[in-house]
Amino acid sequence: MNTGVIAAFGTLICWTAGTFAFTLASKRADPAAVNRIRLFFAASLLTLAVVAFTDIKFTQLFSAPLPEQWIWLGLSGIIGLTLGDYFAFTAYRILGSSKTSLFSTFAPVAALLLGWVMLHESINIVGIIGMLISTGGIAWFVQSTQKQNTANHLTQAELTKGIVFAILGAVGQGLGLVCAKKGLNYNASNEIEITAMHATWIRMTIGTVAAYSIALFTKNIFKEFYSLITTTEQFKPLITGTIFGPVTGVSLSLLAASQIEVGIAQTIFSLLPITVMAAAILFGNEKISKAAIIASLVGVLGVLILVWRNDIIHFIKL
Repeated sequence: MNTGVIAAFGTLICWTAGTFAFTLASKRADPAAVNRIRLFFAASLLTLAVVAFTDIKFTQLFSAPLPEQWIWLGLSGIIGLTLGDYFAFTAYRILGSSKTSLFSTFAPVAALLLGWVMLHESINIVGIIGMLISTGGIAWFVQSTQKQNTANHLTQAELTKGIVFAILGAVGQGLGLVCAKKGLNYNASNEIEITAMHATWIRMTIGTVAAYSIALFTKNIFKEFYSLITTTEQFKPLITGTIFGPVTGVSLSLLAASQIEVGIAQTIFSLLPITVMAAAILFGNEKISKAAIIASLVGVLGVLILVWRNDIIHFIKL
């Protein structure tokens, strides 16, 4: 099996575990604080991992990447991690892990459209149909959720915010992946190849700096940090999610994106709603509605059509 495909499925497993951990952490603490502190720990752990498990020296973490790589990978970190994950964590707190994960099927749509513009990856009518099916499944779920709003004990404002933030989180993930791949594409002209782990470190470092730069003037970041890490019920899910999500999961996602087409990687990632729902059913963490199950299946079907658009066209022409 292709290394990129294996890495993509590894990403899916890690993100499934991370989703539950971060949902729990975001319900117990401010989602913005959870995002900032997990970025800090992720950047710290990745610094140790890159130096310990690769041939890169500490100084080369900063000197090896080209300026263009710093720009694109840094932009990827800000869009995908600082902003995108903040939106996702807030949606976790409002909607829960299963419902929020449904919106991850928007990520391949964003990845394909932006990959078409920025990376010159192909798109055709079948891909557009796939995007419409995926988007339609989510739209149907949103409509059905509106009708069940009272049963969910959410105000209309809370529900709307949860849906909007879930969409923004998914779009941030897709755009962040495209920017990261554009940064990795500069390896061909660089003497020292930037590995997926090194690229993740750049994303995390820039994402951490951006997150704390935003909070510096509005929060007591030292008090926030001390409070969260000394509260076991908040810190335990946060550090668990950090290891599975931004450290292992994101590193594997970049490895996948560097080895296979962005759309194919995002297709495998888009199975997240199904794996999250399966885990939720097995462990009994959340009640899964029929609407959510159907919407996730429709969304994934749309993404599969989107990814295999060229093969479908080829089959039709035979």
